[in-house]
Amino acid sequence: MTSANKQYLVEENRRLQNAFDLIHEAMKSGWWSMDFDERGTMVAVHWSHEFRKMLGYHDTTDFPDELNSWSDLLHPEDKLGVLKEFWDTISDYRGTKTYDVRYRLMVASGEYRWFHAAGRLSRREGGGPERFEGLFVDITEQVRQENLLRDALRQAEAASGAKTDFLSSMSHDIRTPMNGIIGMTAIAASHIDDKERVADCLQKIAGASAHLLSLINEVLDMSKIESGKVDLDDAPFNLRELIDNLLSLTRPQVEQHGHTVEVSLDKLHNEYVVGDAVRLQQVFVNLMSNAIKYTPDGGHISLTVTERNTVRTNFAHYEFAFQDNGFGMSQAFLQTIFEPFSRAEDTRTNKIQGTGLGMPIARNIARMMGGDIAVESEEGVGSCFTFSALLQLQDQQQIENSRNATSNPMDDVTQLDLTGKRILLAEDNDLNYEIAATILEETGAAVEWAQNGAEAVKMMSEQPEHYYDIVFMDIQMPVMNGLDATRSIRSLNRADIHSLPIVAMTANAFSDDVQRSLDAGMNGHIAKPLNLQELAGVLAKYLG
Repeated sequence: MTSANKQYLVEENRRLQNAFDLIHEAMKSGWWSMDFDERGTMVAVHWSHEFRKMLGYHDTTDFPDELNSWSDLLHPEDKLGVLKEFWDTISDYRGTKTYDVRYRLMVASGEYRWFHAAGRLSRREGGGPERFEGLFVDITEQVRQENLLRDALRQAEAASGAKTDFLSSMSHDIRTPMNGIIGMTAIAASHIDDKERVADCLQKIAGASAHLLSLINEVLDMSKIESGKVDLDDAPFNLRELIDNLLSLTRPQVEQHGHTVEVSLDKLHNEYVVGDAVRLQQVFVNLMSNAIKYTPDGGHISLTVTERNTVRTNFAHYEFAFQDNGFGMSQAFLQTIFEPFSRAEDTRTNKIQGTGLGMPIARNIARMMGGDIAVESEEGVGSCFTFSALLQLQDQQQIENSRNATSNPMDDVTQLDLTGKRILLAEDNDLNYEIAATILEETGAAVEWAQNGAEAVKMMSEQPEHYYDIVFMDIQMPVMNGLDATRSIRSLNRADIHSLPIVAMTANAFSDDVQRSLDAGMNGHIAKPLNLQELAGVLAKYLG
């Protein structure tokens, strides 16, 4: 080796050492070195103090300057590959291979940590190894973060895929009833003089509309549940009547498929309870509809209600078991059935419409009611869904009030006589106005139309005091929205303003929408599409 070459190697080693020192200071890494004789035999190993310290050791007594001090600690899954890279780098006489590896190493505490090692080999004139030295950095936290990001990415991709599948299914499911509505409307228009044909079309339009609404409600409900915006109502109701209503609602489906339905209420001892009957009925309709849809024609469906005692005074634990002898589900699908947007892949059921949200919604409602939902199923045999809820028992006064309540409150919109009453209806949509006005005028009341919030304020201010008996106010309107209009009306200097009932009648149906309505000065909130029972209750409360 010429003196010039020797000088170059000296300078190169010095620069390398300086680089190691700088990197070590910046990264708190350890360094190591190995020396080889002219025959290529390793003659010395040196582990730096920082190297030992990173592994939990102190000196050459507990961590000798020997290769196996390090190699014996390599994770079994990493050892073969790391040592191959190590020796391949040393034996590469062309000097083109780089030593750059990541591996797990057992530290003094007995746990495995992740490290990143990179080294450079200086060679003799003939190409043989002379000195091998490098850096050693603990990257455990970095690997943990990488794994978290990888898991998050995997979950995001899975969620994205599920939502893509969901949107694809929803596109089909929404277009199907929409096609029925549009098609039947066209048929009815072309047979306007054929009353029977028109009546048949209207019946089918109503069915398709109800199905479309249920699809939309499920999507909105899941959104509300995930954002924590769902609150349960506590009101007295009768469980036996709720079951009767369920059977009435689903009877057309049952008859269409030729099913038989058996209901057992023998173990129901206290039927007068307090809770959210609307949410409970929502779950019941979903479970019964699924049993009907996923059971071949001529099947058998049973509903068994069981009441169990609890340690809580004046409460009872109710179980509602919906069992069918239908298609059943695979064990694989049962693992994901309560996940949002999950739908089974089955050629027998692909044409059956649904959002894949009914089960997640049912589980959330059950848990909000202090219960849960479980499922047992076998392909070709059938399924059994058991929904449980903790419900408060009514006291004697509540029971008497429930017994005296109107059996069909939906009829109250029309056995109500509001002749002489005047209603201001603020609504910017012509069709929505026509629907609401027609229903309200059936009571004998006079209805006046304001097409936006500003017009409602103007009409109110121009009329004498006590001219209007109630105001139904849409929220989203041009010129002035319903919230601002209500505030403006409440600020008018007249004697009737503070006692005037103002009720939101709007498609803004989330719980925070209800609260914003109340904060603006409204007395109540009715969501669109109109629930006639709820509307009847409002009319009876303020005008009855």
